[in-house]
Amino acid sequence: GPETLRQVKENEEKVVAGLNQHANLPVKLVLKPLVITPDEILALCRDANYQDNCIVLLTWMHTFSPAKMWIGGLCVLSKPLLQFHTQ
Repeated sequence: GPETLRQVKENEEKVVAGLNQHANLPVKLVLKPLVITPDEILALCRDANYQDNCIVLLTWMHTFSPAKMWIGGLCVLSKPLLQFHTQ
């Protein structure tokens, strides 16, 4: 519900900020809005394809994220995908 999604947004902000500040990455991670529908996922993947400065789509999914929601987006995605799993 709404409380879970609020917590997810809070966590993703912390993770991205922490990685950008402390992981010594050669690139800056850019946090995109939380996607929770197949249409939002498809739009995110299409946007990543057309952004020249996007080199990878980095995702992390929670246990309530059904994998089948991602099928449409992954079918069009032409950038590499790195997916973290959380429990």
